[in-house]
Amino acid sequence: MIAQCSGRNVQNGTNNSFLVYWHGAVCVKPTGVQLHNDSHTFSSPSTAGQEVAGWVDFVLSPAAQPWLDELARQPLDDVHVLAQVTALRRILPAEIASALVTQALLRRRAHAKFPDAAHLFFTAEALEQATAQAPAAQRAAQLDAYAGAGDFLDLGCGIGGDLLALAQHRSVVAYELDPVRARLAAANVAALGLTKHVTIYNADWTQALANGALPSAAAAFVDPARRHAGRRIFNLHTLQPPLVEILKLRQHVALIAVKVMPGVDIAEVPAGWKVEFVSHAGACKEAVLWWGREDAPLRWASVHRADGWRILADDGLAPPVGELAPGGVLYEPDPAVIRANALAALCARVGGHLFAPDIAYIVAPALRAEPLAQAFAIDEVHRFSLRLLNQRLAARGIGQVELLKRGFPQEPESLRPRLRLTPGGAPGVVIFTRRGDEHWMLIGRRLSSLQAPVTR
Repeated sequence: MIAQCSGRNVQNGTNNSFLVYWHGAVCVKPTGVQLHNDSHTFSSPSTAGQEVAGWVDFVLSPAAQPWLDELARQPLDDVHVLAQVTALRRILPAEIASALVTQALLRRRAHAKFPDAAHLFFTAEALEQATAQAPAAQRAAQLDAYAGAGDFLDLGCGIGGDLLALAQHRSVVAYELDPVRARLAAANVAALGLTKHVTIYNADWTQALANGALPSAAAAFVDPARRHAGRRIFNLHTLQPPLVEILKLRQHVALIAVKVMPGVDIAEVPAGWKVEFVSHAGACKEAVLWWGREDAPLRWASVHRADGWRILADDGLAPPVGELAPGGVLYEPDPAVIRANALAALCARVGGHLFAPDIAYIVAPALRAEPLAQAFAIDEVHRFSLRLLNQRLAARGIGQVELLKRGFPQEPESLRPRLRLTPGGAPGVVIFTRRGDEHWMLIGRRLSSLQAPVTR
């Protein structure tokens, strides 16, 4: 049974006020994180109801937890999800039923980013944009190591991916414009027992800064919006807030980290800022602009592997360029290493060189264990010819082939239907690439991996 209660402010035993919100006949309340709206604590159920979707109140309430727990045990694949929604709609309002199933699905999807996802709350877009736990923890540790005494600011906290990591080290004052995300962030903070370390403002931090109301802090993490009207933003000057607003923080905070797109144009990075490219699960997920990191190189890659983080900096040298021949090893660097322009340093580590100055493949005479690149044995090197490729695949008895490319004009998968593979044959790799104006194909075998290869 779900009890009804009055919609007034009440007091708990510690004299910390909380608010009661209504969803139909269901009475719910948020948990104890201090959540402020435009510098004022939410003061009435009607105000909150205008700003936050009704489903949020119920999903965050104790009444929702048995439903979410049960859905966590149910199959929610394409075959079963409609049946689950239909069953819930027989006993709950349609909006609530859909919200519960959506939340259960998002928690499953979020597990790859957040080990505690079963206890957290998401929206689809906010989950996609949230920093995964490992990169967030690594960044929070850097901020803690290099900041002076004082609290953290989290400016644009979303649902709290970075906020949860920051609060493991120090108290955090967070700002988030979107009221739904602010509520979910507060719930996520409470779910991990970090309430006493966090205050969240549902407000525009740029206005707080302009008005002299932004709290002082030892360091700030800024996560500007990189989408507008559903489309990705590729320019630092069109972020929300734009770079010009973010730069004003330098007069207020000594140490700043700004999460930006991994494809950031280095030419747009202001003087004095350093750039870190972050790779997680084999992909360059983001770049971080750093202010106040005198210790750091101009550019560096931070790559997460199963055994921890590996760092490689741009040493300012041009990578060596040499020949391409069969019998050697080809290394494909982690994307963050490429974006950080750390190829010369990686060449030195593996004893290799590029075979073309504009193609980020490294070739070397022998295999060396290298966590920042995946390696392939190169058995054959040919100018591209589909007819010759099929002849060589047949001669080598290859039945499963992984197709890769760099600098090649055609998507390799478009060639797959035309390949003649040997049923039950050996695994192999074909790398399509370019050297100057000529297109080449390299046939060989995988030796090491940054992530699971795609073969069939």
